[in-house]
Amino acid sequence: MPEKKNSLLIVLRSLVEHRGLILINVFVVTVAAVIISLLLPKWYKATAVILPPEKSESLSEIAASMGLQSLALSGTGFALPVMASPSDLLASIAESRTVAEGVVEDMDLVNVYGVEKKRSAIGILQKQMDVNVRADGIIDISYEEKDPELAANVANSITRQLDNINRLTKVQKATELKRFIMEELEKNEVNLRKAELALQEFQRTHKAISLDEQTAASINAAAELYSQLTLDQINLKVMEKSHSPDHPDVINLRYKISEIKKRLKEIQEGSSAPEDTSTAFLAIPFSEIPEITLKYMQLVRNLKREEALHEVLNTQLEQAKIMQAKDTPTISVLDWAVPPAHKFKPKRVYIVITAMILSFVFSMVYAVAHDRWRDYKLSNPERYKDISVIFSTLKKDLFGFKKRKS
Repeated sequence: MPEKKNSLLIVLRSLVEHRGLILINVFVVTVAAVIISLLLPKWYKATAVILPPEKSESLSEIAASMGLQSLALSGTGFALPVMASPSDLLASIAESRTVAEGVVEDMDLVNVYGVEKKRSAIGILQKQMDVNVRADGIIDISYEEKDPELAANVANSITRQLDNINRLTKVQKATELKRFIMEELEKNEVNLRKAELALQEFQRTHKAISLDEQTAASINAAAELYSQLTLDQINLKVMEKSHSPDHPDVINLRYKISEIKKRLKEIQEGSSAPEDTSTAFLAIPFSEIPEITLKYMQLVRNLKREEALHEVLNTQLEQAKIMQAKDTPTISVLDWAVPPAHKFKPKRVYIVITAMILSFVFSMVYAVAHDRWRDYKLSNPERYKDISVIFSTLKKDLFGFKKRKS
C-alpha cells in the first residue's frame, strides 16, 4: 500500500510540475483541430430508399409447376443462399461492376472526376457509395460527394441502373424460358401425333370406337341370345312330345336354334356382330376383351397426357411471351434521393473533442515519463550512461542508413 501511494504521489507531482506544458499542449492541439476541421471540405450524403421486392413467381417455379424440372434446375431463376433474401440480392446487384459502369457512363464521371480511365472512375464510385439492407428488407442506396446535387444525382442513377439490370435479366430469363418451351412444344406435337395415330390404328384394327359401350352392347346381345336360345330349346322339347320330328314347326324351331348358336359363336369369337343395333359391337373374342381393354386404356391415357401437356405448354408459352415483352419497373422506389441540406462529414465536434482528449492523455504520459527518466538518471548514473550509449549508437545507425538510402 505505501508503494502504491508513493507511485500515485509521484504521478500527481509530475502532473502538477508540468501543468503548464500540459495545458499549452492541449490548447495548441485543440486550436489546431478546430482550424483543421474548419478547413476540411464538406461532404454530403444523399440516399435513395427502395422497398423490398414483392414476392413473385420465378421462372424456375413456373417451369417446375409445368413439370419441366430440367429447366427449373438449369439456373433460369436466381439461386439464393438459405439466409439470403431478395433484398440482399438487389443490394449485391447494386454494388456490382455492371451497375457501376452504367452509372459512370450515365453521369459522365470520367470527366466529372478528371480521371483518364473508366476503371478509375468506377473505383471512386464504389468507394463513395454505400448500400444497406435494413432488418425489414428496405434498401438504402447512399452516395457521398462534396457537391450535394451530384450526390443526389449519382444515388438516383444507381437506382435506375439497378432497375435496368434487373429488368434486362428478367427479360433474358423469359427469352430462355420461351425458347425452352418452344422446343418442348415441338417434341410434344410429335408425340401427340404418334399417340393419335396409335389409337386410330388400334380402333381400326379392332373396330373399337367406344370400348366400354361396345363391350356392354356385345354382352347384352349375347345375353339376349342366350335367353332366346334357352326358351327355344324348351319349346323344342315340348313340341317334340306332341309333334313328329318331320313336322314343319319342329324343323323351323331347330333351324332357329342352330342360327342362334351360330350367332352366339360369332359374337364370342368377334368374327361378326348383330346388324340390327344402333351401337357398334366389338370385333374381338370375349376372351381377349381384358387384354384389349388394358391396351386401349393405355393408348387413351397416353393421348390424354400428351393433350394435357400440349395445353399447358401453349398456356406457358403465352405467359413467357408476355414476360418477354413486359417492360415495367422491377423495383419500387419509396424515396428518390434529393440534394442534402446538411453536411454528412466532417464531424467537427468529434474531431475537436477527440484531439483534446488525446493531447491531454499524451501530455500526461510525457510528463510522467520525463520525470521518471530524470529520477532514473539521478539514482542510476552508470546504467543511464550505458543506456544513453545504446540509444546513441542506434540513432547513428538509423540516420546513417537513411543517408545511404538517399
